[in-house]
Amino acid sequence: MSLSVLRTVLRKSLAMAGFSLLLGARAALASDPLPGDAIAPPPNLNIVLYYNIFTDAGVLEPPHGDGYDKDTHVSLDIQALRYIRTFNVDGMLSGVQVVQPYVTYIGHQQRGFPQLPPSGAPGKINLSHSGGFIQPTLGAFIFPVAHPDTGTYLVTAFWLSPPIGNYDKDANISLTQNLLTAELEVGGRVLLLGTPAGQNLGMELWGEGYVFGSNDNATLAGLGATAPARLSKQPSGEFRAYFPYQFYPRTCAVLVPGFFQSYGGKEYYTVGDGEKLDANLRTQETQARLLLSTYITPHWQMLLDGQYDIIAHGGPLNRQVELRVGMAY
Repeated sequence: MSLSVLRTVLRKSLAMAGFSLLLGARAALASDPLPGDAIAPPPNLNIVLYYNIFTDAGVLEPPHGDGYDKDTHVSLDIQALRYIRTFNVDGMLSGVQVVQPYVTYIGHQQRGFPQLPPSGAPGKINLSHSGGFIQPTLGAFIFPVAHPDTGTYLVTAFWLSPPIGNYDKDANISLTQNLLTAELEVGGRVLLLGTPAGQNLGMELWGEGYVFGSNDNATLAGLGATAPARLSKQPSGEFRAYFPYQFYPRTCAVLVPGFFQSYGGKEYYTVGDGEKLDANLRTQETQARLLLSTYITPHWQMLLDGQYDIIAHGGPLNRQVELRVGMAY
């Protein structure tokens, strides 16, 4: 296929192929801090966390315009293990951590279109997918501020996700993008009402910034020709706000409404003689959250998290349920 013909095919079909890399993209990013992560744990502690996330997308929102809601079905289950080791550095609580996710797809994966070329009639396409172990993430953190007596904390963290994992360049859906990902994260927590040992209302804010490498081993999956391409992604950012209400101090039980917003992250392909093609993918998601967390024993904690996308331009509109179980020793 000549380059000029390929470009014509790409411009007509790129929206179909573009779905390949953003589904569940946040799960493939380094972190998704939850309420309580801004509270400094004791030093010299081992923490093991297990995550099980079920997410379902029935709508794909293009960067501009209305969503494609007919005949779309993408569902997956993400499980992950996270290990944290804490210690003191110059009197400040610090630590290192590692996260390894595993992805399983549930049922038949497909995408619906209001207009499917060349006929222009509504239709749907089947989506190939690549699961298994996706990119692991390594991190380190430090608490410059930790005042348990007032419930005031500030934490900074750095995450690095190397381009390894089960990557299939020809799959429509691959959560491992094969991009080196670096993240800087800052979180803070204060009490608005009450005391740390009693019933209280707090506020926890998080901000993250991501930068990405390039994937020189990408293709335009789903097209008739498996043309080689380089995938690039612009920097992206995230913001989270939580308002934890501790209603049962004996077990540190909290009910937490929350808000999530992401932005940036435009993706594009470079093909042929250097022409750049918009992949129609973004990281622009507005989401409401509701969480419930409690300690089961002094060493075991359980957290339930429901997430509901309100807007997701350039990505899937997800409905997500998450279970997290943690153990400290």
